Amino acid sequence: MILLFTSDHCVWCDVLKTMLDEESEELGLHQSVFEVNVDKHHHIAEAYNILVVPTLVSGMQKISGVPTSSDLRSFILQLNTGSRSRIKKDAPSSLLREARKLQITKVNEDPVVRSA
Repeated sequence: MILLFTSDHCVWCDVLKTMLDEESEELGLHQSVFEVNVDKHHHIAEAYNILVVPTLVSGMQKISGVPTSSDLRSFILQLNTGSRSRIKKDAPSSLLREARKLQITKVNEDPVVRSA
């Protein structure tokens, strides 16, 4: 679950919504996103200590402002670590997992040379 804190006067909030939709679609992951308007629900914003909009919050993770695509991707992937989300077979995250396995195998095969 992701909370997206926005306001009526926030120009960048729509940009972040679009980015969030695109990244989730590209990764094949779909998180529940709840938009919280800080103008109407200031008590929720105060509880989460929100000072800037747009801000994304999930658990202990928080991103304020408009993140880069790679930061947003990392945020989404961290949320799905350990979750039971269904991932498409050829999703980038499954490709990354395979690349890590190959890298670990290569490291284990390379002899370590130490000079005395």
